[in-house]
Amino acid sequence: MCQYKTINNNSFGCLIQCKNCEQFHLGFGTVVLSLSYDELIRFSDRVNEIHSMHYTENKETNEKIYMHTDHSKMTLAFTYKEWLKLCQLLEESRFMLYASELIGQA
Repeated sequence: MCQYKTINNNSFGCLIQCKNCEQFHLGFGTVVLSLSYDELIRFSDRVNEIHSMHYTENKETNEKIYMHTDHSKMTLAFTYKEWLKLCQLLEESRFMLYASELIGQA
């Protein structure tokens, strides 16, 4: 049975981890993704990559930001405000995970 610990959350979503299987669950808006640690890092890297490519253009035009997933028929769409909250959630979560790893090694 899963026992969850919250890694991080904000007004749009949260990242939790099962203490038993170590899977991560990223809940954001109406979407929940179940990810391994490596998948979470790849997803976070992809979000950062897209963010750095489109930061100013989508802010000015107010167009949706689209993110293709590993599943060929699924694309995620975000408003600029949602996108910023997702970036913030992932960045802070990675920091929290990194800090936990450092503390665990001490």
